[in-house]
Amino acid sequence: MPEVTLVEAINLALARAMEDDQNVVVFGEDVGVNGGVFRATVGLQQRFGSERVFDTPLAELLISGLCVGMAAQGLKPVGEIQFMGFIYPCIDQLVNHASRLRNRTQGRLSCPMVLRTPHGSGIRAPEHHSESTEAMLAHIPGLRVVIPSSPERAYGLLLARHPRPRSGGVPGANTHLPRGERRG
Repeated sequence: MPEVTLVEAINLALARAMEDDQNVVVFGEDVGVNGGVFRATVGLQQRFGSERVFDTPLAELLISGLCVGMAAQGLKPVGEIQFMGFIYPCIDQLVNHASRLRNRTQGRLSCPMVLRTPHGSGIRAPEHHSESTEAMLAHIPGLRVVIPSSPERAYGLLLARHPRPRSGGVPGANTHLPRGERRG
């Protein structure tokens, strides 16, 4: 059986989510043409088009604000911030809008968004690329912070956030890597 890396599992999950739901869109710095700094989105723009997978300017506040606005209007955005050290401009959007939208509108609106960013020293980058501020965000009511520890968990967690549209059943069911792509 071929071994799938965490990055490949993210790519597979994004592709499946986009196949299953036309409302899933992916955007961020270099995610379209170049496939992202770690190549987690390679091939998605060619497969799903530049209206659903697109590059943004180097502007993290724009990415997080776009996620919130798109999610409030019924889309399911997946924004990518290149490194966790660049998350600080996003905090206003995450804390004051994404986390509170459902309560603020008494359930009329929700914010089904994903904001992906690598973190920690394992990425072997300079100091501004290696921060781990996830603990700070995990303490904000209304936000969910997940850190997958394996390709299988990365695949499952991303798909659980974007369950297949269907009638009945359990949302997020069948979120395992396809059999031929699991680790031995």
